[in-house]
Amino acid sequence: VAKAGIIPGDSIAKVTVTSVERNGIVEEVIQREQECECRDFDATIEALSVFPGEISDTPQLILGIKRLRRWPKIQMIVEYPKSQCAPGVSNIKEIELFAGENLQRAMLNRGIVMDDPEGGKCDFCGNKCVVSVSRGMTLLNPRSLTEEKLMKNNPTARLACKAVVGYNMQEGDVRLRVNLNQWKDN
Repeated sequence: VAKAGIIPGDSIAKVTVTSVERNGIVEEVIQREQECECRDFDATIEALSVFPGEISDTPQLILGIKRLRRWPKIQMIVEYPKSQCAPGVSNIKEIELFAGENLQRAMLNRGIVMDDPEGGKCDFCGNKCVVSVSRGMTLLNPRSLTEEKLMKNNPTARLACKAVVGYNMQEGDVRLRVNLNQWKDN
């Protein structure tokens, strides 16, 4: 399947079977098509099972594939305080997120540790989720009024539990810092 260029999320739009029929000395190339666009899995299989003629004797089967949309991606650079990293270990981690993901869940799912011993807990999620965004703030959803009031003294800070990446299906780069109270020592 990979050699055919099909990736998860692709949809089979039609199947074309090419065959050669011989009548004496004359060869005729015949193409039969079966449309199966916008059908679920069971309906696609049913459409292919009622294909006119024999598919098993056919030397060539062509799938017409439609790629509906590639989901926009966000490249994120996450910086940890050096005091939280072992000697010789980089304090920078690069991860890839998809547009529409919640920032906190996406970072936790990709192994980002948000543990700030001196940080206060968020009123919304109960965790320590404040991050500082140094690049790509426009790729996050706008702050709510409550978040705006909570972060009025730090315009680059966001509550990760309330931030959604890839706002308006945008792609781009985001750079942020986690565990903000630990950065005072660096």
